[in-house]
Amino acid sequence: MRNRNAKERYVEILSFQHFVRYTTFTRDGDDFRNKVLRYKIDVSVVLDMECVDMFNACVD
Repeated sequence: MRNRNAKERYVEILSFQHFVRYTTFTRDGDDFRNKVLRYKIDVSVVLDMECVDMFNACVD
């Protein structure tokens, strides 16, 4: 039986920049026609942790 007072939090375990050339499009009004050359991507590796108080469930 799970307690309903669960809290979610993200724990970042790794963060780095990947350097690569790629093309993306930016918005210009209603069109996506402006092509932009980018050189890096920010990457984060996270754990989705759910902390639950199980003490009250174990005591009963």
